[in-house]
Amino acid sequence: MAGHSKVEFEALSRLITDLSTCANGMRAAMRELKDIGPKGSGHGELEEACDDFQDKWGYGIKLIADATGGVTEKVAKAGKEFQHVEDLVRAKVGAVEVKSPAGSGAHR
Repeated sequence: MAGHSKVEFEALSRLITDLSTCANGMRAAMRELKDIGPKGSGHGELEEACDDFQDKWGYGIKLIADATGGVTEKVAKAGKEFQHVEDLVRAKVGAVEVKSPAGSGAHR
């Protein structure tokens, strides 16, 4: 239907997967940096850089990952609601009978 909105359910599903993967990746990267201890990398400057990054960015990246998780849930919920509405509209449209002029019978 030209001029009307159309939900791309396949693209919506990919977005949900990508957002979830992104949030999990951020959390995993921060865990790995946190796990590098005094003997973790074997190089003092690298360990210090990881600690510095963790101190400066750990909280912010956690917030971003958490927000990404929240967006993922909301996108999934919206997709389910769009699908439900589309199913209802399809059922209603399918139930409409169009009467032909001058007794030529009913058509669907």
